[in-house]
Amino acid sequence: MASKNTSQLSSSVLTLCDQQKLIMKLNIFKIQGTDKCGNPILQIFGKLFPGRVVSVEAVMKYLEEEIFPGLNGKKFSVVYMNSGVTRAENFPGIFALRWLYKAIPVEVRDNLESVYIVLGITTWPRPLRGIKIRD
Repeated sequence: MASKNTSQLSSSVLTLCDQQKLIMKLNIFKIQGTDKCGNPILQIFGKLFPGRVVSVEAVMKYLEEEIFPGLNGKKFSVVYMNSGVTRAENFPGIFALRWLYKAIPVEVRDNLESVYIVLGITTWPRPLRGIKIRD
């Protein structure tokens, strides 16, 4: 029931600050582990993303303030977990994703080594090949 109420909200209902707090609370973006080359991994949990409640502007601001500094100008990889993503609840739309990618500062985007997209996994039967998740 709570997800129905959340999905009926729009980004215009929440202030930019409240949207950023929601992103932080849901722990959608997390830097954790390293890939086989030792690069930090930015994990993105699509299922948790409130795509209909949070604006692209709020996401970008959150990334700039909370995530990008944690990468310390190093090469990094992204693992995007798509399991549980539905268009109605938590998918921001392909145009929003494209805009978000283009809005990433060049110095950060140039350090992006690889992107892994994990589709339809509900449990992790074994570690992804080439990725070792470490704290």
